Amino acid sequence: MALNGRLKTMIAGCWDATIGSARRGPKLTILYYHAVAGRHAAAFEQQMRYLKDHCNVVAADHEGPLATNRANVAITFDDAFQSVGDHAVPVLARHGLPATIFVPTGWLGRPPGWQMETDDDRVETVMSAAQIAALPRDLIAIGSHTVDHPRLSQLTPDEQFGQLATSRAALQTMMGHDVDTLAFPYGDYDAGVVDQARAAGYRFIYTVFPQSIAAGDSTPLRGRTAADPADPMHLFMLKARGAFEWMPLASRLKHMVRPVRP
Repeated sequence: MALNGRLKTMIAGCWDATIGSARRGPKLTILYYHAVAGRHAAAFEQQMRYLKDHCNVVAADHEGPLATNRANVAITFDDAFQSVGDHAVPVLARHGLPATIFVPTGWLGRPPGWQMETDDDRVETVMSAAQIAALPRDLIAIGSHTVDHPRLSQLTPDEQFGQLATSRAALQTMMGHDVDTLAFPYGDYDAGVVDQARAAGYRFIYTVFPQSIAAGDSTPLRGRTAADPADPMHLFMLKARGAFEWMPLASRLKHMVRPVRP
């Protein structure tokens, strides 16, 4: 782990032991994964076993009451990679854990054509329409990840709406029911993108900044915390407990503090 990563983990540990443990009211932490490679399947199962034994796992669009005696967690996956169907979904089914998979509808059954960040992602294939439709519906919810996986803020408003509305319509046809959740590719958005997403009919919209969500909070934009099957267990436990919720605050403070010029 890089020094920056170690520093973030240290801060998260301090936050978890002090401010996090003293915060008022139950909160929901939403985790997001990408690939779950075969060599990480056992580690992913260990993570899910921890969630099953120590957390209250709910759907990512949960709006109701939350547990007060344990951490509340939701599980999501971006990109609908084949490895998620092969290695993650069976684990989720064994433990009875709900999850949401966000699908880029323009890449069904094909290797992804967008920029990959990890070696595991670079060898992936997006699940086919038939594979997605066959997922266990009592546990796995489907959401949109646009059509082409673009950086939405770089598109025109008409292009943004097209990516969002077309993907939603395709998924609703595929699944035979309403689809009203969306995860932004790359976590990229601005106020105009959020407006287009709401106009396209999305009820909840997910990005990639860590956030702890209060019980009953129906705000459309929901932050998530990055998770990886390769995360050491101490780091994963901190993520599941919402210990990285300080990061957006730190980012805002960083932008508020301007360098002093001589």
